[in-house]
Amino acid sequence: MAQFDLIVIGSGPGGYIAAIRGAQLGLATAIVEKDPAGLGGTCLRRGCIPAKAWLETSHRFGHMPDLAEFGIAGVDISQMRADLAAIVKRKNRIVLKNGKGVEFLMKKNKVTVLKGSGKLLGAGKVEVTGEAVEVHEARKIILATGSVPKEMPGMATDGVRVLNSDHILDLTVLPSHLVILGAGAIGVEFASVFARLGSKVTLVELMDRLLPIEDAAMGEELAKILAKQHKMDIRVKTKITAIERFEDKVVCTLEGDKPGVLECSHLLVAVGRGPVTAGVGLEATRAVVDRGFVGIDPFLRTAEPGLYAIGDIVRTPMLAHVASDEGIVAAEHAAGELGKDAHPHAIRYDRVPSCTYCDPEVGCVGLTEAQAREQGHDVEIGLFPFMPLAKANIIGEPYGFIKLVADKKFGEILGIHIIGPKATELVASSLALLAGEFTVDELIGTMYPHPTLNEAFPEAARAVYGRALNA
Repeated sequence: MAQFDLIVIGSGPGGYIAAIRGAQLGLATAIVEKDPAGLGGTCLRRGCIPAKAWLETSHRFGHMPDLAEFGIAGVDISQMRADLAAIVKRKNRIVLKNGKGVEFLMKKNKVTVLKGSGKLLGAGKVEVTGEAVEVHEARKIILATGSVPKEMPGMATDGVRVLNSDHILDLTVLPSHLVILGAGAIGVEFASVFARLGSKVTLVELMDRLLPIEDAAMGEELAKILAKQHKMDIRVKTKITAIERFEDKVVCTLEGDKPGVLECSHLLVAVGRGPVTAGVGLEATRAVVDRGFVGIDPFLRTAEPGLYAIGDIVRTPMLAHVASDEGIVAAEHAAGELGKDAHPHAIRYDRVPSCTYCDPEVGCVGLTEAQAREQGHDVEIGLFPFMPLAKANIIGEPYGFIKLVADKKFGEILGIHIIGPKATELVASSLALLAGEFTVDELIGTMYPHPTLNEAFPEAARAVYGRALNA
């Protein structure tokens, strides 16, 4: 039995960051990972990173018809096609490179890597089942086992015709007609990928709009753009009630606002993700588990002494950057309790930036308009489109807008919501504005460089008062 100060179970962006931080603070640290492919977790292996590799290819492919307009001659666009095998190969290279980077960080920080499935035995003991079964002991344990795609009753995924978000990353044949069930971040990202690559796409969402957890204006505008630019069939307030599988197709029965029967080559089930907490030994601890999620306090501690839980297995936003921040806080709190000089910060869950990498991108932080009104704010809205900005026209993406949600009485900026070019990069500027507790007037008085997309920020602030300069 090996003795450690800290054992982290799971090597995703929460787990491996927690392990590094623990080691930096002087803790003898080990990390447990069951994936034979290596470290990195879902984000690296089957989530954020490979999906964004697909998105980058589709974004470039989608701009190919505009080459002549940009003054690039001699390219026969009619001969261009999407080579999915090459896309998968490039995706795999990126994953491999980043995986080796995580391995290097473990070696650099002297973190012991334990290969196998980790299971809590209680009393600070962890069983690791790999080539052999070993039991290790730790003074502190961080559980970071992540999540998996949710399944829908009657629509079990098979990786052939009925896919989940894991399967579709390795698809080497372009779907002729892809039906996507679920229009959250995962659904709309893959919808924009395959529509740009040449598939017919139908997007089905039970709620009344795309991206139902974001500000309503984001989903409404995204639907307009996807329908116009990609001829996408978008069906909200609609559900798939049954499917029938055939060797070469799937037949879907739909009910709701846009009912009917659809024949498609592939069905992608993208209805969210569920926590991986079954089989990890939580029943041997005092930790409280509710519908798969582990209960925690502000420092990520569970009810089991010495046990922390982070990332997708707790009821906080299922985002890689949230898991990483939680990993840092958990590791620092654990180190502090073990006598190290560590001072964990309070996590501002009301300042979590959300990014959806569809085309166009969506980036949001802070309160939505509806949330602000529910909290009793006298709300003012400033909305400014990218179309008038020189930079948006230069890059050939003059669509979308910035929406600013503000409090009328004090001028406090409560939320910023962006749909359009580089929205997932611009949201960092939004985060800085909220963190600095900027008012509308202070944003109006802030100078931004020209020509940039960032010029939309002060214009959105001026729009609160109806006096945008470039509108």
